[in-house]
Amino acid sequence: MNYESEINPQTLQSLSAGTIRKTPIGYFAGLMLMGLLVAAIAIAGISGAKKKEKYLKDPKVGDVYELSYAKDGKTMRTLYRIANLTADSVTFDVNDYEADSRKALRKLREQHSNSYSEKQKVSRAELEDMKSQITSIERL
Repeated sequence: MNYESEINPQTLQSLSAGTIRKTPIGYFAGLMLMGLLVAAIAIAGISGAKKKEKYLKDPKVGDVYELSYAKDGKTMRTLYRIANLTADSVTFDVNDYEADSRKALRKLREQHSNSYSEKQKVSRAELEDMKSQITSIERL
């Protein structure tokens, strides 16, 4: 079967002369930028997870842990600051406030960074079990 008779003569002439242009690479700039953004987010997530693992293995007094937990069907967040370390336990100062979003947690960190009145002592094994609740660790 010959499809040449169905193709527009101008298009057929352009095809045979090789004058049909390729899509300019600049048209793909948005896709390239999106790819770079996704890669940057992935790298940041991986480095944050590595930092969290490193800080969990070697905790220091003053480290601030962001914890998330379920309460009344909502995900709540608060801050735990390491007050004391022994060979087999960690004592935290627990922040008096809790937040229901990451944005509110940032605000809590700014406005109530020294509002710790309750203490909680956990073993090193319990700290390892809390790993899934810990969203990030900040070392000063």
